[in-house]
Amino acid sequence: MFNKNKFLPFNSLCAFILLITLVGCQNVKKNKQQKPNILFLFTDDQRAGAIGALNVYDVKTPNMDKLVDNGTTFTNAYILGATTAAVCSPSRAMLMTGRHYFNIEPNVYAQFAFPLEERGKSDLLTFPEYFRANGYTTFATGKQHNGKDWVERGFKHVKSAFLGGMTTHFGTKVKDYSAETGWSKPYQQKEKFSSEVFADAAIGFLESYKGENPFLMYVAFTAPHDPRTAPQEFHDQYPVNEIELPKNFMPEHPFNIADDRIRDEVLAPFPRTEAIIKKEISDYYAMITATDAQIGRVLKALKDSGQEKNTIIVLAGDNGLAVGQHGLLGKQNVYEHSVGIPLVICGPDVPKNVKTEALAYLHDVFPTLCGLTGLEIPKSVQTIDLTPVIKGEKQEVRNSMMYAYNSWPGDMLVKRRKHNPGGGHRAVRKGDYKLIISAKHDVFTYQLFDVKKDPWELINLIDDEDYADLKEDLKIELKKLIKQAGDTADLDKKEFGLFDDLEAFRFN
Repeated sequence: MFNKNKFLPFNSLCAFILLITLVGCQNVKKNKQQKPNILFLFTDDQRAGAIGALNVYDVKTPNMDKLVDNGTTFTNAYILGATTAAVCSPSRAMLMTGRHYFNIEPNVYAQFAFPLEERGKSDLLTFPEYFRANGYTTFATGKQHNGKDWVERGFKHVKSAFLGGMTTHFGTKVKDYSAETGWSKPYQQKEKFSSEVFADAAIGFLESYKGENPFLMYVAFTAPHDPRTAPQEFHDQYPVNEIELPKNFMPEHPFNIADDRIRDEVLAPFPRTEAIIKKEISDYYAMITATDAQIGRVLKALKDSGQEKNTIIVLAGDNGLAVGQHGLLGKQNVYEHSVGIPLVICGPDVPKNVKTEALAYLHDVFPTLCGLTGLEIPKSVQTIDLTPVIKGEKQEVRNSMMYAYNSWPGDMLVKRRKHNPGGGHRAVRKGDYKLIISAKHDVFTYQLFDVKKDPWELINLIDDEDYADLKEDLKIELKKLIKQAGDTADLDKKEFGLFDDLEAFRFN
């Protein structure tokens, strides 16, 4: 028999349904707010250890130091390498896709070699595009070095974007973009340092953002890349006569290597003098400190927005730089100073003031951001989620890694190339040891370093009989990693066989 006492009166029932609906809406809104934001701070040519808190170089970075104090720092973070002297372009392509550059279209990372209409064309999934598809409002400012397509697909808001590899730091030509209006005409602010221009754009986004969805901010500075022209107040902080030379300072590199006369290397004459290198280091540090000041402004704006505690912050660099080490200035090699990068991650549930020696690639960032935000890692990603290391569940996610660099094969087709193209390096790190195999024309050079005891890579153990077995083991490991990565290098061929089919690099 029907019992009306078991049921709410109609008016009460309506009120109850309304209450449940409101609570549900509030929970949906709360869940959206609980999804962590992402702030990616990206520097250009900042090498590993070039943060004051890491006590490697005497550089002043109070704001980066705070990130180190408040997060987890990977002290063995690296890039995989490059197949063009413009190392930052392959590096950024790998970061964006989570893929090794061997498996990314060269028209994305070597655009100089392709017709204008082909540059940057790629269907590969990027992490901004993926997070945007999963409800994130995406924003970009600063250097975009892989063409327009990925920028347009990945970012809803683009302000003060620099489309290119390098430029002046005062009067940087930038553009804005939105799907509704397309790309703006180029404009420039000649009175402002580039890092300030990009920080202004990031701060503007934070101050105006009212959306309920989480945001992903990609703030890519063009510093400390040369020309090293910071505001004078920062140069004044590094008197040249007080600069210490690195322990591995050399007037010239001890043997011929790939691209040892590329643009980066002829910024100073040969042989290098102590005075010139001290000036280069002074200017380099000034650029880092000037950019650190702008990072501080962005971090303050994040705090003022009320979003700081719910934001994952990643600080990273796109590659390192020699600046006088091993007789080199640039990054076209696989020494620690050039493949090593800063990588610091802060945020909700990320342990503070932790330094881990786990081996990490820059392009691990894509899967790691997925791990930290609970998103499934796309099948296109080839690198590894570092979240288990960050959370203390694992000591490492890999026990070895490879590094690679070689001249752009197309340069071999250009007559009278001043930098004597050809040659390359392949290297492997396992445990404390690192094997480098360099090939230049008909000459192979082997170097074996204990990078734990000898971080400056000065003591070559390759001829020590006690390490003969280790050399062979590392070479076997390197061959395995080369195959896994999709690299076509053959360590037993002249210049690794990378220049055997040059016609494949002749573009009409």
